[in-house]
Amino acid sequence: MKILVVDDSKSIRMLVAECLKTLGHEVCFSENGEECLQFVANQSVDLILMDVEMPHLNGVEATKAIREIKKDDWFPIVFLTTKSDDDSFANGILAGGDAYLLKPLNALRLQLTVIAMERIYLMRQTLFSTQQQLQKANFELERLSLFDQLTGLANRRNFDATLERQFAWARRSKSPLSLIMCDVDFFKSFNDSYGHQQGDDCLSQVAAAIGAQARRPIDLACRYGGEEFSVILPETDLQGARVVAELIRASVFARQMPHMGSKVADRVSISLGLATYVGQFQNTSQLIKAADDALYRAKDHGRNRVEFAQ
Repeated sequence: MKILVVDDSKSIRMLVAECLKTLGHEVCFSENGEECLQFVANQSVDLILMDVEMPHLNGVEATKAIREIKKDDWFPIVFLTTKSDDDSFANGILAGGDAYLLKPLNALRLQLTVIAMERIYLMRQTLFSTQQQLQKANFELERLSLFDQLTGLANRRNFDATLERQFAWARRSKSPLSLIMCDVDFFKSFNDSYGHQQGDDCLSQVAAAIGAQARRPIDLACRYGGEEFSVILPETDLQGARVVAELIRASVFARQMPHMGSKVADRVSISLGLATYVGQFQNTSQLIKAADDALYRAKDHGRNRVEFAQ
């Protein structure tokens, strides 16, 4: 433990240090309440042995200030005092102290009190470790709730929330917002021909090709559902979105994944539809429908192509 001894008497500080030497703790010193507050504000501490009777800022006042500074980090404070009356005891405990040791100090009682406070230290360490593990688990749960486990792309929940947010921003800033919807051509036939494991591998590769083209931090590639994917492109006009969509189409096709069930090519291909919001849609549902309609036209016009909303 790191123990801070706060006392205006050098002899008391040295006496405490000598008593604690055999316990193997790191011992630091402050000569008064002001120094103590500065130490606590800038460094970590596990236990404070605090003199009560000090000039300017006494131990009780310093303890109140410490508890205010370190609201979320409770470490034990043990008062060192010549006062044994009930009022002094109550004032110290209510100020945030945890125990009392009377002066003149008894070396054995000092050591045993520190050993008892070490139990609190160990409990704090366990609590901190548990909190870190919990934070890590919560972060992972949050990640799993927002991303598709198979492909690693954003999932439908993430898509919905992001599109709503970006649509609101586009409306306020009067900037364009483009949405690409894409679908793997004849994917049911692919599954029937190669099996679901190969189907999953196919979706993963398609997702990787799509995700690679969502290059800006504000772009979001998503698995919309099944074999359908989407890409949200904030602050992107129709011309820019068409370039991205064509890059996605060509990237998937260039992977040369065999697809003997396709009626378009001998390899996996995708059809894409895109729509760009420039103030004409009232909500995200209309934007999605426009991109979906363009996707259906791409399928009707032969697949493995890009169509855009008129």
